[in-house]
Amino acid sequence: MTFGEKLYKLRKAQGLSQEALAEKLNTSRQAVSKWENNNGYPETEKIILISKIFQITLDDLLIDEKELGSKEEKTFSDETKGFYVSRETATGFLFYYKKKFLLLATACGIALGCNSVSYTSTEHYLFASNIAPILTTISIMMLLAIVIYIALKQNPYRMLRKKELVFDEEVRAEIQEEFTKMKKMLVSGIAVGLVIFCTSNSGWGLPIFENMDYTNILFYIVFSMILTGISSFITFFCIGIYWSYSILIRNPERKDR
Repeated sequence: MTFGEKLYKLRKAQGLSQEALAEKLNTSRQAVSKWENNNGYPETEKIILISKIFQITLDDLLIDEKELGSKEEKTFSDETKGFYVSRETATGFLFYYKKKFLLLATACGIALGCNSVSYTSTEHYLFASNIAPILTTISIMMLLAIVIYIALKQNPYRMLRKKELVFDEEVRAEIQEEFTKMKKMLVSGIAVGLVIFCTSNSGWGLPIFENMDYTNILFYIVFSMILTGISSFITFFCIGIYWSYSILIRNPERKDR
């Protein structure tokens, strides 16, 4: 059990709100929420004060392997397996994944856009032999670099994807309302992105490149790449935002406070 889990359970076991505990510790509610979600630790003097408030030893409070020992705490632990999520934490979660999927969608858009002409039936031999390999290499390297960067970067909200989440009723209602307003737009974005992607890579029934002058060939290639890139970006980004909201409000509504 982590420090944040212990602090959360101790606070709930004594019927304290985050505001009440923050007042006792002479800090802000946001700081308490941050500690409970394991996004930071209080200063040494506040840790000592916490141990005194809840009458728990520093070892029991700080060592992750130690469980809270009282019967009341055990009962509470069985009933509550998740984390309390404040409005600030929910906003931070959504903002973090918005940036993450913005990077991924951009990388995927560039990669698919650069390779769009390669999977059409009207590929021009000059483009295929000289330009396409360079664009493919650069775009794939960029995609891999972004994926590796995201994979190696510490995710402060990882636990929110694995635990049951506990919200204030009004916070869950606000997030649900936001998602409801955005859902149609996100689904429409996914659908439009897929339609544009399929259309831009179908060849549009245009004559083969051998019957076109070089200017028209270049225009078609560039336009197809841009259209494919934009449609791919829209599709992946909308899917990512939809997923983020779905993860955050996936649990049944609870009234814990």
